[in-house]
Amino acid sequence: MNYSLLPFHSKRIGLVLCIALSAILLSVSQGELKTWQEISWLDIIGEGGVAVLTLVWLFFLFVSRPPGRVTDMLVLGLSCFMFSALLDLLDEFIRQSSGHWLSVVESIPAPFGMIMMTWALYQWHQEQLTLNEQLRRREAQSRQHHQVDWVTRLYDADYLRENLAKQLQASHSLSVLMLDIDNFDQFNRRYGSQEGDRLLREMSELILMNIRQSDLVCRYAGDRFIILLPDTPRATAITLSAQIKESIRHFAFKTFGTGEAVFHTLSSALVSAVNTDQVEPLLQRLNRQLELSRQGS
Repeated sequence: MNYSLLPFHSKRIGLVLCIALSAILLSVSQGELKTWQEISWLDIIGEGGVAVLTLVWLFFLFVSRPPGRVTDMLVLGLSCFMFSALLDLLDEFIRQSSGHWLSVVESIPAPFGMIMMTWALYQWHQEQLTLNEQLRRREAQSRQHHQVDWVTRLYDADYLRENLAKQLQASHSLSVLMLDIDNFDQFNRRYGSQEGDRLLREMSELILMNIRQSDLVCRYAGDRFIILLPDTPRATAITLSAQIKESIRHFAFKTFGTGEAVFHTLSSALVSAVNTDQVEPLLQRLNRQLELSRQGS
């Protein structure tokens, strides 16, 4: 099990503990302990199981989700449910006077928490639909997991070459776009290779969100990506390239530890391929065009 997300939830964990402690203190301060004979152990098993399972759900939530609005709603909803469950459990040990206001307090948080959790689960469902769409784009037309780059989870250069050869034979208006992260070597020297890998992963996700279902993006080498745009005239490819570069330009990458926002730009090269093109000469043209573009900027 991966516990790396737990440090990011310290405030949420503190909130859960405070809510649990407040339920205990409220119940203890407003009643008196029952005698051993008055305690219903069967009720304790049932109600205690609900309280314990709520805490287990919260634990799995903390190790499964990063901080965010949906996570906050789930935590708050489960905490409200846990509050009511704990008061209900403590009623088996502590006698409250008939009609005591604590019984009203006990009944309100649970339905409120269920409503909040329902809305949060719907939002989680929407997140999953978005992630599934990205996965479909990532998979493109086939599944060749041995040709996936381990850093970006995009297909690698070998897979690119295979699909480029197929596209050159099949497509009458194939555009091939190369993207390169400006000053990536300086970023790596300043922040380290681990942050560099994380930047590559997050940029890969951003590129995926800005391409079409029919397009294929691969990590070509280092900080360079190539996107195959089948049946795409040059004018459309230029528009897509500009959209991707604009989205990257506004992407504030938060460095680990300090949380400093670092912005990046992309250099690009675009080739309109024809059926007579060969894979390696075309890639060489792209590389030369990219270098010329960077020299001229």
